[in-house]
Amino acid sequence: MYESYYGFLEKPFNLTPDPKYLYLSARHSEAFAHLEFGRRERGGFVVITGEVGTGKTTLARRFLGSLGEQTATAVVLYPALTAAELLRSILDDLHVEATGASLKDQVDALHQFLLKSRSEGRNVVLLIDEAQDLSAEVLEQIRLLSNLETDTEKLIQIVLMGQSELHEMLARRELRQLAQRVTARYHLSPLDRAETEEYIRHRLKVAGGEDKVAFSAGALAAVHRLSGGVPRLVNLICDRSLLAGYVAGTRAIDAAMVRQAAREVRGELPTGPAVRRYAAAGGGLGLAAVVALLWLRGAAPVPAGPTPTPAPAPSTVALEPVLLALERDASFRSAIGQVQALWRDDRLERTTLRTHVEQLRRLGLPAVLEMFHPARRDTCYLALLGMDGDTALIGTGSGTPLRVPFKDVDRLWTRQAMFLWKDVDSVASGNDPGRAAAWARNELQRLGYMSADPDLGAAVTHFQRDTQLNADGILGSRTLMALYALGPYPRPRLERSSS
Repeated sequence: MYESYYGFLEKPFNLTPDPKYLYLSARHSEAFAHLEFGRRERGGFVVITGEVGTGKTTLARRFLGSLGEQTATAVVLYPALTAAELLRSILDDLHVEATGASLKDQVDALHQFLLKSRSEGRNVVLLIDEAQDLSAEVLEQIRLLSNLETDTEKLIQIVLMGQSELHEMLARRELRQLAQRVTARYHLSPLDRAETEEYIRHRLKVAGGEDKVAFSAGALAAVHRLSGGVPRLVNLICDRSLLAGYVAGTRAIDAAMVRQAAREVRGELPTGPAVRRYAAAGGGLGLAAVVALLWLRGAAPVPAGPTPTPAPAPSTVALEPVLLALERDASFRSAIGQVQALWRDDRLERTTLRTHVEQLRRLGLPAVLEMFHPARRDTCYLALLGMDGDTALIGTGSGTPLRVPFKDVDRLWTRQAMFLWKDVDSVASGNDPGRAAAWARNELQRLGYMSADPDLGAAVTHFQRDTQLNADGILGSRTLMALYALGPYPRPRLERSSS
């Protein structure tokens, strides 16, 4: 929107946890050092906590990105899982197939994988984000996984990242055995004033905006005071401030713009007909504030000049209050229920995937989307029930589903999706790998992959590339899901035109 005006390569204050924007304050450097210590020592658990928006997820991605090819990783972003679902998710991430469906079969498969990895000199790291939402039962299962060890070292390093409530959970008596195995822990606190100023300069520089826009000393002080040094709030306020500068036709951001931006972030501006009255009369908001609010409501901002009017297009204003009102666990259960209702069946497999809109369309399956909102302390869930062109049909669990532009959903989506699918031919249990391979061979033959390459592993890899899955040649649950999704099996369709 304003990138070209300032000469940015991209927006400097996006909320997505992009590791290249990680500002290593003294606190973040210490937290990273604790992660590295836990990895090198191959000891117990590493626990990193911090308030919402302090940069835990970005730090986690930086850590995972630093591990290298000799480390296999499993990342759990859906803590609202049973112990069995958690273990299945770990196996999926590590591309491990269990010989049976029982919890023991899955633990045995993981143990064999860990032993093989150790013999090959490879490390295995399990990282669980939002760990404060784990149940005591699941935490106990995680503790038992840490028992997988040799005489001298653990076979898997486990990192728990979460909000401050995680400390309280680990202090419970029933979890004392887990707490005693924590070898490194660190709490991320907000940035101080000097760090906040350096954080802003760092993000502007990474985005290619060094010396192209100036926050005055008063503006920088206001950002810290109004954000409390929480990076996510800093991003929101700075983003709105840059929008105000763009509208006003200036590259100098002052304290007044920051204060107005903070009010907009807190939702203190009028909405609905009041906005139009302010836009028509100029109001007491000032042009920058009016245009910024109209942008939030779906209007396209214009440089300083004639007073703009709201665009009639639908916007996330209808969605954002819903996200703020949803309770995390209840929204997850509701979203699962809504997708199950489309299948008219509750005996479904569940597969999580970090994905994007093109892959959603390709698979054509309704899904549960993990959503965030900068004013929330946690994430929540919506059901993606359908897509019609660029419009999404979203189930909130309350009343009629919402129709909103998918780009608005995309802006507040973590990119994590859970797909529900039916294993019609019962090949996903792992009880009969030969039967599963024969089934996959038939499906790949029907789709034209076996004629191009008669080797099953090569055909699977080719299919995975085309469906934008991890191309490892392994016939895991994600690949089976994609084969079912693209096959002639009865299922609900994400898009009306899907075949």
